Amino acid sequence: MTDSASIPRRSYDFEDYIDILRRNIGWLVGPAFAGLVIATVIAYLVNRQDLYVSWANIRVTPQTISTELYKVVTTQDVADRINGMAQQIESRESLRQIITQFGLYPKLVKSEPMEDVIDKVRNSIGVRVMDGVMAGGKSLPQLVLTFAYTDRFTAQAVCQELVSRFMSASNTDISQANVAANGFVTDEYNLAKQQLDAAEKKLEDFRRANAGRLPEEAQMNIGQISALQNQLGQINQALNRNNEQKMVLDTQLGMAKDRLAAVKSPAAVLHSSKVNDLDKQIETIETQITELKGRYTDSYPGIQSAQDHLAFLKKQRDAAAKEKVVDDGKVYDPTTATVDRMNAQDAIASINTQMKALNIEAAQYRRDMANINRALGDYQARLQNIASVKEYEDLIRDRDAARAQWFEQDRKRQLSTASMHMEERKQGQTLEVIDQASLPTTPASPQRLKMLPMGIVAGLVLGIMIVAVREVKDTSLKTLKDARMYTQLTVLGSVPFLENDVVVQRRKQMLWVSWATATVAGLAIMAVSIGRYYIHK
Repeated sequence: MTDSASIPRRSYDFEDYIDILRRNIGWLVGPAFAGLVIATVIAYLVNRQDLYVSWANIRVTPQTISTELYKVVTTQDVADRINGMAQQIESRESLRQIITQFGLYPKLVKSEPMEDVIDKVRNSIGVRVMDGVMAGGKSLPQLVLTFAYTDRFTAQAVCQELVSRFMSASNTDISQANVAANGFVTDEYNLAKQQLDAAEKKLEDFRRANAGRLPEEAQMNIGQISALQNQLGQINQALNRNNEQKMVLDTQLGMAKDRLAAVKSPAAVLHSSKVNDLDKQIETIETQITELKGRYTDSYPGIQSAQDHLAFLKKQRDAAAKEKVVDDGKVYDPTTATVDRMNAQDAIASINTQMKALNIEAAQYRRDMANINRALGDYQARLQNIASVKEYEDLIRDRDAARAQWFEQDRKRQLSTASMHMEERKQGQTLEVIDQASLPTTPASPQRLKMLPMGIVAGLVLGIMIVAVREVKDTSLKTLKDARMYTQLTVLGSVPFLENDVVVQRRKQMLWVSWATATVAGLAIMAVSIGRYYIHK
C-alpha cells in the first residue's frame, strides 16, 4: 500500500475553502465565543479596579524682552530644567507628603512598606515633554503632566497639586540659578578687579621708581636736553652782552671819577676812594649772597655769615660817607658839595647802580646756567640709565590683560544683574498653565471595549489553528476532485452517504442543545461579570 505521506496533496481552490468552512464552522465560532467570554471575565471580573488619569498642560513662554537687549545668563536647557524639576517633585520626601496629604492607597499603606507605596505613586505620575511654539528659531517645549488613580476626584486633586509644585519649583529653580550665576560672576568680577589693582600698582611702582627713565620718556628727555642746550646758549649770549655792558660802564666810571677828582682836594679824593672801595666790597658780598641763595636755603651758615659781613660793611660805608675831611685847614663836608661835584657824584652813583644791576643780572645768569647744567646732567643720566624695556612692556601687557579681563567680567556682571531683574519681573522664560488638571470621566485602564474584540480575535485565531490541524490530519477523500486526483481514475458516478433519519435528527438535537447550553452559560458568565463590576462600582 502506498504511504499517504508520500503522496502530494492537491492544491485547494475557492470551493475547497468553502467546504472546509462549512465542515468546521463550529470550530471557528466556538473558540471565538469562548474568547469573548474569557475577555469579558478578565475585563469585568478580574480587572475590576479602574484607573482614572487626570492631565494638565504646561507650556514654556519665551522671554518678553528681545534677546538682542538682554539674554538669560543660565545655560541650562529648558528640557533639562523640566527633567530636574520632575526629579525633585518625584523625590521620596515630596511623594511621602502627597501620600499623607491625600490619603493615597490606604490599604497598601497599612499592609506594605512605605517605599513600595512611594514607588507605586511614582509610577502613577507621568511627565511628557512635547514640542511647542517656535521662539527665536528654537522650539520651546510643552509639558503634559498626568496622574493615574482609582478615584477620579483624587486623581484630579493630586494632578493639580503636582502642577502647583511644578510651578513653585520652576520659580525657585530659576531664582536660585540666577542668584548662583550672579554670585559666581560677582566673585569673578572681584577677582578680576583685585588682579587689575595689583597689576596697576606694580606698574605705578615701576614708574615711580624709574621716573624720567621710562622707555616712553626717552624721546621726551632728548627733546628736553635739546631745549636746555638752546637755553644755555641763549644765557651765554646774554652773559657776554652783560660783560660787554660792564666793560663800558667801567670806562664810564673811570671817567666820572676823574671828573670828581678834578673838583676835590687830595684828602677828599682819598676819602671818596675809601667809600668806593667799601661800595665795591658791599657789591661783591651782595653778589655772593645772591649766588648762594640760588643754591642753598636762607638757613645755610655761609649765607648768614655773608649777610652779617654785608651789614657791617654798610655801617662802615655810611659812617665814611658822613665823615668830614680836613685838608689844608679847610673842612670838607661830603654832604655839602658844589654843582660840579654833585654832578660827578650823581654820574658815579648812576654808573655804580647800573654796575650793581649788571652784577645781579650776571649772577642770575650764572645761577640759571648752573641749574640748566644740573638739569642736563639729570636728563643725560636718565638716557644712560633707561629702565628695562622688556620688564616695562611685560608690566603694561599684564595691566592691559587684567583690564580687558575686568571689563569682560564687569560686562558679565551687568548681564547677570539684568537677568536677575528680568526674572524677578517675570520677563524671562516662564512656565504657564494652559490646561488645569482635568476631571476624568472614563477610566483610562483597563480598556474593556478594546479587550472584548481582542478576545474574539484571539479565539478566532485559535479556531483557525485547530481547523488547520484537523484538515492536515484528515486524509480521507471528501469530494470527486479528491477521487480523481488520488486514484488517477475516471469517475463514472457517485453514491451519496445515507444515514438513518432518526440518528441524524438526534445528532442535530444534541448539537443544538450543546450550542444553546454553551451560549447560555457564556452569556450568563458575561452577565455575572458585568453585573458584579457595576454593583461594586
